Amino acid sequence: MDVAELLDNARRNEALLRRLQTFELQLLSCQRWFDLLTLLLEGLPEQFDLEAIGLKICDPDGSLKQAILQSLDLDQAVLVNQIEFHSRVPMVPVTTISPPPPWQSGLALPLLRNDVYLGQLRLYSSHSGRFLTGMATDFMQHLAAVIAACFVMVKQTEEQARLALTDPLTGVDNRRGFERAYEREWARGQRQYHVFSIILIDIDHFKQINDVHGHATGDRALQALCRTLKQVMRPTDQVGRLGGEEFVLLLPGCQPEQLMQVAERVRTAIAECPIVNDQEQALAMTASGSFLSITPRPNQYLPLSQVLEFLDVYLYRAKHAGRNRFLGVESETA
Repeated sequence: MDVAELLDNARRNEALLRRLQTFELQLLSCQRWFDLLTLLLEGLPEQFDLEAIGLKICDPDGSLKQAILQSLDLDQAVLVNQIEFHSRVPMVPVTTISPPPPWQSGLALPLLRNDVYLGQLRLYSSHSGRFLTGMATDFMQHLAAVIAACFVMVKQTEEQARLALTDPLTGVDNRRGFERAYEREWARGQRQYHVFSIILIDIDHFKQINDVHGHATGDRALQALCRTLKQVMRPTDQVGRLGGEEFVLLLPGCQPEQLMQVAERVRTAIAECPIVNDQEQALAMTASGSFLSITPRPNQYLPLSQVLEFLDVYLYRAKHAGRNRFLGVESETA
């Protein structure tokens, strides 16, 4: 190799190192799954002249995928479709691979953090000579190590944020968490002019459950209620605990003509929810509620507090009408 070739290689390596350093700083600034996944799936190929990348992630119980989905808006959730989640991903060293068509060469990099195997990063190129056996991969191995560290960091950051927005007893959103989900859905509605629905729920005679059977039974009743709600709702729906025995549901895309049927399904599921006291005796539990559909319009933001005040009127009408019933708001809001 002559001097000119050496200098040319040195310049290429220096340019690659600069791109690597810039990309590392961008990675380290990510605090949310959306930012990290967007940077990896879209930014990494662009930054390093790749046609595509693949991510295979170890997720034995599916909890990581679920946590990522909960962090993303519905519009953003398409990112997850570009990631492979597996209960087990075979451990591989840094190695060239035969890529799927139409790519011509590929490189597999293990994602390791403190000896914990997180999965694989796969780089694909349309050039057959881009990734060859025996080539130097120091830069890419270093990048994979940084990506693995960022995965762990973002996971921890997101978990801390989730806990701050979660009711510790039931595991559903607390009021602050539900308000964030509502604001996010309203913003999406302004962009797309879509409809979403809200259902307000209050357990009937909950004070009697606590007074007669004790607060432990009351806590079990709240937990059972939330498990039941999650079973009868879609993964994209949101459950929030406003406080005490009052809960609220957010249903993206639920049309007004569907809402009465959905509310009845929720009411029936609650009435059939199995509850037992400390003596293992079965207890009955019912709930009353109200519901409405909302179509956001630009420059007409309706705060959640105002929506809940409106729904409260109809909820108490349901209570006064005999309980164990859900009433729809007579006119659509917004």
